[in-house]
Amino acid sequence: MAYPRLNELIKNLKILQPKPVNVAQDMYDLILKTAVSRIIDEVVAFTNMPSEELPEEFDTTLLLKLTGWFSEAGVFMTDDERRAGAVTSIKEGDTQINYGSPQQALQSLGNVSFVDDDFKILLIRYRRIRGWDYDG
Repeated sequence: MAYPRLNELIKNLKILQPKPVNVAQDMYDLILKTAVSRIIDEVVAFTNMPSEELPEEFDTTLLLKLTGWFSEAGVFMTDDERRAGAVTSIKEGDTQINYGSPQQALQSLGNVSFVDDDFKILLIRYRRIRGWDYDG
């Protein structure tokens, strides 16, 4: 991925979502990088822009969307927080997603869509027509 601010985005995400003691460093890094890649891929697909051309204005929204997903999914909850009655599943229509551990959250990341209606309002302003030559 050629996203120019990838390292800065991951660094800021690490500040907002610190690594819990019970999660291995490699799993933590993998989850963060996979989630960031996933949201950038979705934005690229929606806007038809190459990742290196995505405007800096998206960074805050990307960070907030990712932080919200980590919190809602309970990705980095401790075992004590899970036992305290934290929500571990989301059910919508025929789809049910359970988040019981970082490994399960990573597996379910493929089913998550970060580009919801609110985010589309921002992205539509930057959306390009596929096949149009914007450099020429």
